[in-house]
Formats: sequence, structure tokens, C-alpha cells
Amino acid sequence: MSVTPGIYRLLGCAVIAVSAAALTPTASYAARSVDVALPDTRVTLRENAADPLKITSYTLGNVAYLRRNTGFVKQNGYQEITVAPKGAMALAVPTSYSAGRDSVLLADLVTNKAGKVETVAKPYIAKFAHWSRSGGKAVLTVQRKNGTVWETTGFVIVDATAKTARTVTVQGVDRAARFRWSPDGADVVADYQGGTRFYGQDGALRRTLAKTGIPAGGEDVFSPSGGTLMTWCPATYTEYVCFWNRTSGKLTAKANVKPKALLGWWDDKHVLAVVASGSAYRVAVIDLQGKATRVLADISAEDWKNKVYLSYTRR
Repeated sequence: MSVTPGIYRLLGCAVIAVSAAALTPTASYAARSVDVALPDTRVTLRENAADPLKITSYTLGNVAYLRRNTGFVKQNGYQEITVAPKGAMALAVPTSYSAGRDSVLLADLVTNKAGKVETVAKPYIAKFAHWSRSGGKAVLTVQRKNGTVWETTGFVIVDATAKTARTVTVQGVDRAARFRWSPDGADVVADYQGGTRFYGQDGALRRTLAKTGIPAGGEDVFSPSGGTLMTWCPATYTEYVCFWNRTSGKLTAKANVKPKALLGWWDDKHVLAVVASGSAYRVAVIDLQGKATRVLADISAEDWKNKVYLSYTRR
């Protein structure tokens, strides 16, 4: 994969259908909203300029789309695109190796400049990118295929300023682990045997929260204040979504809802969940007890079957 075509695709633009439409407002969202149709899907976003989050990219199967100017652009050759908080930087993961190595494309969305950073060598891959809250670094999960199953071996940290990547092998890592950042960006976190582990950026184990269930939720598993961790509840619970105090490790709430997916935090008292709506699906804002307070997107059954994923970025 040559870098120049990738840069061109990443920084292109296209027009999408945007119609002025007012949502039925709640007390805290009385401003007018717009409906946004996502290209190549039947997904409709319900956006409000006052929202703390905004969809900046999405994937449909193995194809990524990036939001630029007034629309979303299909990014041929990339399977994943993640935009940093505040929206200044984007990281794209290609669909294939280049010269036997995996890589990422870092794009400055303000200056419209981009460049490739190599990550791991074949047979390893690096994917599932998550930005730190500062937007200075991204962590990707490193995997290697064992038979028909991809197993985690560690992580890669990409420095967006230095344009470098550093691979870290984690001893005793859970084979299904997926790495994300701690709220302060000092450590990375991943699931471990039904719980949550914190690792230093050198891969050293810092802390284990046992029996929390695995970390859940979009780009960030921690609440905006950093005090609460969201997980899929352990199998012994009747509820499906659990919330834990990050410092004490104590359970603080359980949501009485059965979502298809969790897409992150809205604010300290609400999260984003994909829930069934008749034969289709919706992205809803739900409180920590599971009550829906607002609909953010409508997703058709066909699009969900085709593995559409909406990536929200904090403004």
C-alpha cells in the first residue's frame, strides 16, 4: 500500500443527505437537531449541536468511513479509522500488510497532512485503536493467529507527535484482551479472566480488579470524570451492564438493560447503548439504571447484520 493514495482518500470529502428535523426534545435538549443519513447504509443519525459527542467515523464490515467537512468519505484500503478527542487527529488501520509489516496512517485533520507509521511485522497484526484523552497517543491491541483464532499478545503505543510506534509484549495476558487507556493516560487497561487489569506502558502489571466482568464501551470504558469503569456484568449477575468505582473497585450501579453493544459514555450519569427496536436497532442514551432518555441513531436490521459500528468522539 502506497502512502500517497491513502492520504488522498483519508482527506477527501463528499456530500451526505442532511435534512432539518426537530427531535422530540427532552428538557435538556430543546435545541433543534438534524437527521444525517450515512452513505451505503440505512442508518440515520439524530444529531444536536449541543451534544458532547459526535460521530466522526464508522465502519461497515471491513470498510471504514471518515467524516470530513459536510460528509462522510469511504476509505478504500482501511478497515478502521478512529478520531482523537477534539477531532484534530485521525488514525487509520489498513486492511493488509505492506512489505510484510502492519502499519497505521496518522492524519492531522487540521493541516491535512498524513504519514504512515509501521507497527508490527507479519504474522502479528495491530488493530482496535483507542486514543488517550489528551489525543497525544493511541494504543492498539497486538494479535497473532493460533489456528483459526486470533490471540492477543500485547499492545502497540503510537506517539502522534513523534510519529513512532512501540510494541510491548505482555506476559500472561488474557488471550481475548483488548487494550484501552486509563483516564489519566498513564496506564492501559484490558480484560483478564472475567476482571480488569491495569498495565504500565512497559507492560508491567499495576493492578487487578477481579470479577468485574470485562471492560465495555466504545472508545473509552471510563466515565468523563474518570471515576467509574463500565463493564459487561459477570455471568452470575442477572443484569448485563455494571459500573464500578475505579479507585475502590466496588460496584456502584447495575443497568437493567440488555444491549447489543455499548459505545461509550455520554456523561457521568449516562452511557450509549445499541438496543433492539422492533426488528431493527437504535443507539440510545441510557442512565446507569438502564432507562433510555434519548435516541441518537436508527440502525436497520440489515446494517446491523453487516456489522456497522459507529465511532463517537468527544468534542
